[in-house]
Amino acid sequence: MSVSGSELKALKIIDEEGGRISIHTVSRKMNYETNYARLLCTSLAQKDYIDLLRTNVCQITAKGKMALKR
Repeated sequence: MSVSGSELKALKIIDEEGGRISIHTVSRKMNYETNYARLLCTSLAQKDYIDLLRTNVCQITAKGKMALKR
């Protein structure tokens, strides 16, 4: 599965913030509603690009870092 444009933008933001960031911060940095940022992060988590923790924190995975290098 590939990463969409908005998903890639969210992934880059997560990486730029040290690989661990809240969904709220993702939404603020992308200027998107929190629910849409949550949808993007959930999609990235389903594809194993990030781990989505119960505390609504996104943590980039090795697969996510590889996707950014492409």
